Amino acid sequence: MSSLTEAEAAAAPRTPAHDPWVKSVRATGSWLRHLRTRVRIREFEFVTDQPLAKGGENTAPTPMEFVAGAVNACITVTIESVAKELDIALEDVETLSRAHMDVRGFAGTADVSPHFSDYALLVQIVTTASEPELAELRRLVDKRCPATNLLRDANVALDLQWQFSPQTFAPHSDDRYRS
Repeated sequence: MSSLTEAEAAAAPRTPAHDPWVKSVRATGSWLRHLRTRVRIREFEFVTDQPLAKGGENTAPTPMEFVAGAVNACITVTIESVAKELDIALEDVETLSRAHMDVRGFAGTADVSPHFSDYALLVQIVTTASEPELAELRRLVDKRCPATNLLRDANVALDLQWQFSPQTFAPHSDDRYRS
C-alpha cells in the first residue's frame, strides 16, 4: 500500500470531519416568542430581540446587530493576533461599524437581498509602530479576518478605514459611523 505524497494529500478533497485544519462552529437557537431567540454557543448564551416598533420587546440587540458586533470582535482578535506575530505593541484598539440593509428583503416586499448592502468599519489603533509595520499589519489582517472576508464574499460593499496614532483617540471620533 502506497502513501500519498504531500502534493497529492494537499490536492485531495477535504471534508470537515477529516481535516484537522477545519474548525467547526456550532450554535443552537430556541424561540422565546415575540421575535426573541435564546442562542447557545459552547457554555455561553445570549438572547436576540427586535425593537418594539418591529414587534419585539427591545430586551436585546437584533441578530444583525450581533453580526455587526461579531465583525468588530473578529477584526479586533485578528489585529491582536497578527500584531503579536509581527511584534507590534498595541496600546488600544477601537472599532466602530455602520451597516445598512434594505428591510424590504426580509419583509419579502421587494426582490432585494435581505443582508447588509454596505458596511463601514472604522478601526482605530493606538501604537507607536512604524508605517511599514502598519502596512504589513493591515495587509495581513485584511487577508486573514474571517468576518470581513465573509462580508466581501457576500458582495457587501465594505469600507474599511484604518486610523493609527501614538496617542489615544477621542471616543468614536468619526461621525460617518453614527447613523
